[in-house]
Amino acid sequence: MKNNLRNRIVAGTIGAAILLAPTAAFAAATPTPTATTTKLSPADKAAYKAALEAYRVALKAWQDTRNANQAAYKAAIVTYRAALTAHRTALKQIDATFNTAVAAARAAYTTATAGTVTAAARQVAFNARVAAVAAATAARATAIAALPTLPAKAVLPVVAPKPVAPVKP
Repeated sequence: MKNNLRNRIVAGTIGAAILLAPTAAFAAATPTPTATTTKLSPADKAAYKAALEAYRVALKAWQDTRNANQAAYKAAIVTYRAALTAHRTALKQIDATFNTAVAAARAAYTTATAGTVTAAARQVAFNARVAAVAAATAARATAIAALPTLPAKAVLPVVAPKPVAPVKP
């Protein structure tokens, strides 16, 4: 118990000393004014203003070029997507025509082989179906080959580096 009481007294004394200690040692030093703030000469001001105006002109030209490149890219992408959509639509039409021809050949075969037919009649119907499917396949391949080629996808334009602002003297 004596040690615990003594430790409390020591801790209280140290805490009070810290709280009551002068805080001047921790205060920030007051900056002293320096004589480096000199006025710019009129020639320096004029040169800076000229450099600033040249920067503004260069920045405007850079922005206009970047915007023109972006607009051209967007237009090229719209054209590419339209061509891609037209190509897909044409392929769907070609496939639909092919599927219709194959379905007609199957239907003709099924009709020809309905009921009791001879093996020779069945073979003739089968050969007719195979010939119709081969003709439809050849027509599909020819139609696909006749499609125009897709244009190359537009490449994202490379943006030139932004002009650097002049350093204020």
